[in-house]
Amino acid sequence: MNITYLSQQRLLPNLEMQPSDSVEFLFLVTGAMGLVDAQSLEPYLDEAVRVLKQGGVLFIQGLPRYLAEVGVFLDKRLTFKYWFAFESDVVATTGLPTVHAGVLLFVKGNGRFNIKRTRLPHQYCRACGRTLKDWGGKSHLMHPDGYAISDVIKDLPPANNYSQISRPVFDLLLSLLDFTSRQKNNSPQLIDDLPPQMLSGIVAPAEGLSWRGHTTKETPHQYQLPLFSFSSSSSSDKAPAPTVAGEELYDVILYGDALEILRQYPDESVDLVFADPPYNLDKAYSTYSDDKKEQLYIQWCDSWLNEYARILKPTGSLFVLNLPRWAMHHVAFLNKRLYFQNWIVWDALSEPRGKIMPAHYALLFYTKQQKGFAFNYGDIRSIDARHYCLRASCRRKRKKANDDDKVDLNDIWWDIHRIKHRRNRDHHPCQLPDPLMERIIKLTTNPGDVVLDAFAGAGTTPVVARQLGRRYVAIDLDPNYIEIMQQKMTQLSQRGFIFRPSSKQASWEISKKELQIELRDLAAELGYLPTPNDVQKYGKYTLDVYFKAFPTWSKALKAAKLEIG
Repeated sequence: MNITYLSQQRLLPNLEMQPSDSVEFLFLVTGAMGLVDAQSLEPYLDEAVRVLKQGGVLFIQGLPRYLAEVGVFLDKRLTFKYWFAFESDVVATTGLPTVHAGVLLFVKGNGRFNIKRTRLPHQYCRACGRTLKDWGGKSHLMHPDGYAISDVIKDLPPANNYSQISRPVFDLLLSLLDFTSRQKNNSPQLIDDLPPQMLSGIVAPAEGLSWRGHTTKETPHQYQLPLFSFSSSSSSDKAPAPTVAGEELYDVILYGDALEILRQYPDESVDLVFADPPYNLDKAYSTYSDDKKEQLYIQWCDSWLNEYARILKPTGSLFVLNLPRWAMHHVAFLNKRLYFQNWIVWDALSEPRGKIMPAHYALLFYTKQQKGFAFNYGDIRSIDARHYCLRASCRRKRKKANDDDKVDLNDIWWDIHRIKHRRNRDHHPCQLPDPLMERIIKLTTNPGDVVLDAFAGAGTTPVVARQLGRRYVAIDLDPNYIEIMQQKMTQLSQRGFIFRPSSKQASWEISKKELQIELRDLAAELGYLPTPNDVQKYGKYTLDVYFKAFPTWSKALKAAKLEIG
């Protein structure tokens, strides 16, 4: 692999000299370039896009606030693949302490590119000795060499990955590259197998690579945008609740279009606005079509985000949860209206699959004013140390033994899982866990404050808000979810808790684990992915058993952690 390392001074002239479509990959360490905004990078980015080959890869490192705007610029020219979040040195901010340093991965062309499976060693619980990752009864799928990485990397040595890139991060990212070329007969060929001079990459600026003997001046890790001055009016004076269309404004569940309802709310009337909108992934919502065209989806999000900023009190906070691809656009929009505090990384991975499992959910944290906002960090600061696993049985046992190390909460949230058990889930495709909303509400509101969620779904936000003594506003366009929320509120009033009937999973003649093991054994014996015919010919179990357990054959292979070509 031929890599050219360039100083910042030489970077742009060198790129301008390169022929178009001539470079396999570029790695730009923007934190070392000392540029004040994303716009300053555009000449470099234009040239980087031009010189990349079709299928070439662009890595972009940077501070999340600026990196998002860089991503929006590139999203119109390249294909977004991943936002890698690397746990790095702790930096104090006016929001949560940050450890999140980001690296974007874009591909030129239609997005088709190959990556190598990269593993990191399994980590083990200090208390019970089992892996930190709870495999949920699927430990037979663990690879002895380690776990396949996700796009949230927490097990490399912490380092300054803000104004430079550490060697472990650099090596890990380059280890993913697996380019393919086409011979004259169109048969695929690994570029790694070609002569070295046929594979080229550019890494710059060299000032951001301290492990190569370069140094760069430290850049201030200030995540706030000092662009606005807001009214200093206090939100502590509780005015009588105004009405919307004849209804009380607070402690209500409202049915209808979010944007239309939000426009009826007065300026600076809500303490916390939260949104977990549809992700534009064609999810199976009851009434909402989650497949908007990209630009229409972004414009729609901008519309309700604008209303969120308007109704937010001076001491209030805004949280938006979305996939990194869309969160980049939210940041570019909100940076002009509010103060950036954190790009919180919710590491919501439950079971890694594929070569890189998308575990990164972006939780954006903005405030109406730069300082002086409601922020109860001391109340939720301490969480269990990460050298413990999250298994309930282990947690009970070690706490009873007074084995209870703590660490400070930062902007990578790894300790809250997505809902994994059917008994805890309502009829909603993307229901949030209660502990996530509990943390957000406790962090940025006080008893009696108003919490608004315009896409309330199954009602996690209003339920938790009410349980914590906050007032709530829940909006949804789906009458089915409105009914679910109303039933929950009735149960809270009558019982003081939410009742969930037991939900037993279907039982099979043969366990899924046994079927997965058979598929893995057959693959090892045959030297290729087993087909249904192979199972009929060589397997112990009949095909109907497999199709009772798995909806399709590809799902069966995927469940057994077998790669599909």
